[in-house]
Amino acid sequence: MTGCPFCAIDTNKIILQNKTCVGFFDLSPVSPGHLLVIPRRHAATFFDLNEEERSDMLRLLDQGKQLLDHQSRPDGYNIGWNCGRFAGQTVMHCHCHLIPRFAGDTPNPRGGVRGVIPEKQQSEYFPQ
Repeated sequence: MTGCPFCAIDTNKIILQNKTCVGFFDLSPVSPGHLLVIPRRHAATFFDLNEEERSDMLRLLDQGKQLLDHQSRPDGYNIGWNCGRFAGQTVMHCHCHLIPRFAGDTPNPRGGVRGVIPEKQQSEYFPQ
């Protein structure tokens, strides 16, 4: 698709691939080793993928985790898809973030992905 940065990804940046998906390091990483996994076909969100693309994406996430476990031994991971502009998606080509997390990289990681809405990060189930 014209104008889509992921459709025009430099093939030299690809570090993981299978039939329908590729993986590469994020150009603006949240943490060292932050990977993106995308379908080769331009599809806007995870919900627009077919079953083969979803399966291939999950396989690359597993391979990415194995790679990062070996390279940098993170203490945890965040995995996420932003689906739609109001969910924070800025590139309208489906992409999954595999974000390695390290002890001390944030003062209070409790609540994890709930932090996309800061006042919801802590709840009665995740007190400070």
